Amino acid sequence: MKLADRLNRLGTETAFAVAATAADWLAKGNEVFPFHLGDLNLATPANVSAAMQRAVSEGKTGYCPNAGIAP
Repeated sequence: MKLADRLNRLGTETAFAVAATAADWLAKGNEVFPFHLGDLNLATPANVSAAMQRAVSEGKTGYCPNAGIAP
């Protein structure tokens, strides 16, 4: 099957490039917080869990408006 030539212009997943840069930064003795990796295996703070449970019980289970939610 012939694929469209424009597929050759697709980039790669940028997380890999960020990971390489982070590794270089860490190797130089800097502190790195690897948020680029996704799940850091950190516990969810209690106040966040409580807010999530409250939102679910109030039926707020979909996306918020594009402008966000007013405090």
